Amino acid sequence: MRVKQWDVRYVVGISLKRGEMRGTKSIGTLVFVTATAFAGERMKVAVCNTGEIPRRVIASSEAEAAYVFRTVGVDIHWTDCGEEIGAPDARMRPDFIVRVQMGGKVAKAGAVSLEAMGRAFMDEKEYGFMADAYFGAIRDLTVLFPYTTSEQLLGYVMTHELGHLLIGAGHRPHGIMRASLGKSELEELNRRHLNFNDGERATILRNLQTRKAARQEN
Repeated sequence: MRVKQWDVRYVVGISLKRGEMRGTKSIGTLVFVTATAFAGERMKVAVCNTGEIPRRVIASSEAEAAYVFRTVGVDIHWTDCGEEIGAPDARMRPDFIVRVQMGGKVAKAGAVSLEAMGRAFMDEKEYGFMADAYFGAIRDLTVLFPYTTSEQLLGYVMTHELGHLLIGAGHRPHGIMRASLGKSELEELNRRHLNFNDGERATILRNLQTRKAARQEN
């Protein structure tokens, strides 16, 4: 789906209320080392909690996504949706936006397509900055297969969709970018055995560097 870049009304989908915006933080400080000691790439991700998911669930999911990205040398700087989304200065905007919604439903036992739980929005050149995660479908799957928590699975879906925005469309037979999840994959997820491969890591780092250079030029 093609979207108009940085239309704050389209991105958020809800009115921004004063007093509901959270200050930016680095979840990377919770995983292994502090951000000041980090020498890899960084990206700023705004999470728009349009489904009013409990804050603890969002925080736990952010930590899961941050863990996976740090394994490929990327630190995530998390923030809530705020006025910086539509900032005139491109350097003030987040690199990516993830909208967490209550929609989606999983009603079958068996492998479930990731498309039921999330979606990345890209143009014909596979460029994009926004993704959705559907917490209703995520919660349904963890009820069908109680091998992981909805918080951990939400973090995986966020990671998967951010992966599309950095790698492109298409899926892989293994790892984070696989097309579907079933019992065995959820068990792997629970053990944190689903990761990006070396080729995906190289593409992610290259695309982050390219985006950073383009933003500095603007």
